[in-house]
Amino acid sequence: MAHHDNIPIWEVEISVIGPVSIREIIRISARKEIEHSEAFYSKVLIKNNTNGFTATLTAFAPNSELAEKAAIIFFGRMLDVLSLRLSLPLQLDLTNNVIIQKNSENVRRIIDKDDFLLAFADARLLNLTKTTLSRSLSWFRKGKYSQDPFDKYLAFWNSIEITSSKYNRNKDACKGKGTKCHIWECFKYVWGNCDKWEFIGGQKKWIDECNEIRKNVAHGTIPIDVNSIERILTKLPDLENVSQKFLTDWMLKETEAVVDRQIHSKLR
Repeated sequence: MAHHDNIPIWEVEISVIGPVSIREIIRISARKEIEHSEAFYSKVLIKNNTNGFTATLTAFAPNSELAEKAAIIFFGRMLDVLSLRLSLPLQLDLTNNVIIQKNSENVRRIIDKDDFLLAFADARLLNLTKTTLSRSLSWFRKGKYSQDPFDKYLAFWNSIEITSSKYNRNKDACKGKGTKCHIWECFKYVWGNCDKWEFIGGQKKWIDECNEIRKNVAHGTIPIDVNSIERILTKLPDLENVSQKFLTDWMLKETEAVVDRQIHSKLR
């Protein structure tokens, strides 16, 4: 078996379902974040398939189970960034679900090597500097591919809530006020006063209303009927748009900060 510094090398194949198309085979060498004195790079080969694309990547692990898990986490983080950047549902096909695979798309976004390179680079930067934000992007991607309106709602809201609760720079103003205050302060930080907020400008009660729905959905107190589903569906477009805009702008604002030498050396 092939080894790299006494660690076995595995090939892991991952299928991704989504409305995308790869025109030619893409080959990338992406650096992995492994606690080791020597840099490890995963060789990634991406090619088109009927339902999206298939990626074959090398993984370093003592056994096949860990290799597969490591590959899924590594590639999944890149997909989180790519899904946010393209605003497209990109779902890992971990079960080879035939029913899902038959739902092919007739309109697809063409993505190329640069799209993947940028996504890998951003995913790596987030993993090194903003792990909570990286997790928020995972929730956003889940919201994009979920078919259940309740799951979609929770996923998009979680992406906003997790980021705000962790990174609010004015936490003193939110002592004893909870999540809603953190979100409000973070929206102000990236967009300014409420009347300037894109999609929900001037809607001062929007955060309160969305948070109330979130609590009812999460605690199972919202009835599963036509009226409840319609209320969720009415809120979803703005919630999705706000989630994407907020995460995108937060990434741009926060990652513009100077990266110290230790982090910079790891990004190369």
